Amino acid sequence: MVTRAEKSSEMIDKLLDAICRWENKVAAFTATGDPDDDIVLTHDGRGRLIGCDIRTGLQEELTVGELEDAMNDAIAKNAERTYAGIQAMAAEFREEFTQIPEEFAQHPVAAEFAAALRGVG
Repeated sequence: MVTRAEKSSEMIDKLLDAICRWENKVAAFTATGDPDDDIVLTHDGRGRLIGCDIRTGLQEELTVGELEDAMNDAIAKNAERTYAGIQAMAAEFREEFTQIPEEFAQHPVAAEFAAALRGVG
C-alpha cells in the first residue's frame, strides 16, 4: 500500500522533473541567424552570445559606424529569434506544469501540502 508521504513525494518529484526538463531544454537551446547573412550570430537559451561569424571582407567594406550598426541589427534580429524560441518552450512548460497540480489536487495529501506551502509564504 502506498503511504501518504509516498504519494506526496511522487507529486513533488513530478513537479521537479518538469522543471529539470525545462532547464535542460533551455540549456540546449540555441538561436542562430540566417547562414547567408553578412553577420551570423548564435545565442544560447540564457541570451549569451556564443557565436559570431562575419563574412570575410565585410570589415573592409564598411566604416566602423556601419559595421557597428550591422552588428546591432544582427543582435536585435537574433534576440527576437531567441525570445520567440524561449516563449515557445515556455508555453510547452506551462502546459505540462499546469497539468501536474490538477493531478496533485486529486491526492488526499494535497490540502495539507497546499496549507503547508501557504504557511511558508
